[in-house]
Amino acid sequence: MMAAIYAKRANREVHILEKSSPGGRVRSTYQVENYLGFGRVNAEELVNNMVTHLEALQIKDDFATCKRVSKEGAFFLVETDQETYQADVVIVASGTRPKPISCPGEQAFLSRGVSYCAVCDGIFYEHQNVLVVGGGDSALEESIYLANLCRHVTIVHDMPFFTASQGVIERIKQYPNISTMNHHKVVSFLGDRTLKQVILESIEDQSQMTLDVQGAFIYAGNQPESHFLSDLPVLDAAGFVMVSTEMASAIPGLFAAGDVTKKDYRLIATAISDGAIAALSAVKYLDLVKGRR
Repeated sequence: MMAAIYAKRANREVHILEKSSPGGRVRSTYQVENYLGFGRVNAEELVNNMVTHLEALQIKDDFATCKRVSKEGAFFLVETDQETYQADVVIVASGTRPKPISCPGEQAFLSRGVSYCAVCDGIFYEHQNVLVVGGGDSALEESIYLANLCRHVTIVHDMPFFTASQGVIERIKQYPNISTMNHHKVVSFLGDRTLKQVILESIEDQSQMTLDVQGAFIYAGNQPESHFLSDLPVLDAAGFVMVSTEMASAIPGLFAAGDVTKKDYRLIATAISDGAIAALSAVKYLDLVKGRR
């Protein structure tokens, strides 16, 4: 959205292709902290303000799933499940999707006890026992959200310490219905039609225990949404787009921004910065290309 705004303000024709609701992964969290000018803000409120900004600039916005991006001469072809678009420049800001932990029962109980989004599915486990897998900010923040709905929340992390910011770690200590199990991992999800139990294993001695839970929320990292770029030499081994400090890829005219790029920090603040830089770089590129023509 930030890339679109900066490109539009530079008097360029801009078209956003979005496969789901605007805001991407921001909508999968309950609350955003440390966002300049807001401090702590409801994620949906923040996204709605962003969308209002887009609408005020009358930026074209279509819903479609991108299947393939290719370079045909001086133009790009963007093939989607709806139609094919032609563009002088493409800015990829497709973000990431949750990474599964790939253990038995995870896929079998997906949407029947296993979820990757507490805000989306937490309400279904009101007054029940749930598990959260992960030790980063997202895992702990969503555990706090779930603690206000569920009877008990158990956080399981395979490291001896959490990687979340200290402020969030201190906040979970304020909730008597949140317990933590570090240095453990989930090895299996069990149940009949719905999830009933998880089997946990100690990293230290490989001993196992069974925990009765009705829901499990997985926050084990992310993988890039970049499959549509697989024919282009712009991805690293993990599928992230490699870009310069100007957000330019190895293909002239193809830029990328946000979580889909190879970077150290994936935050809303860094994504917005990337989007602004990508748009300004794209405008500069178009001016140079048009000058040559």
